Amino acid sequence: MTVQVTAENINQMLSELGYSVPSLVIDAILKKVNAITDCLVAHDYSEADQLLILIYSACLLAQMQGARKIASQSAPSGASRSFKYDDEGFKSMYLLLKNLDVHGCTDCLGISRSNKPLFLVVGGHNE
Repeated sequence: MTVQVTAENINQMLSELGYSVPSLVIDAILKKVNAITDCLVAHDYSEADQLLILIYSACLLAQMQGARKIASQSAPSGASRSFKYDDEGFKSMYLLLKNLDVHGCTDCLGISRSNKPLFLVVGGHNE
């Protein structure tokens, strides 16, 4: 049976993890993630594994879009909110996804463990 995730599923998971992502981005991610369901079914993943693979994929893609995790909040109007980028959480979920998706159905999604931009400086000398 084919499993598909909804915006509600993804928002619930992201909220639980402390992330807030615009609905426009969630909608685009869902279209991309739900497109791999045929591959999941073709490789006989259980419904539970399909659901986890789709949810983890969507959450990782959201994090790669620059989603920030709320680190702390204050209120009674000294309003304050601080954010952090959660590399360890990303790595853990990425490993969970790779352990579940043994047939590589998520490979086409472009989820990369290196979710930070890379900046190289190359120097040389002239003779």
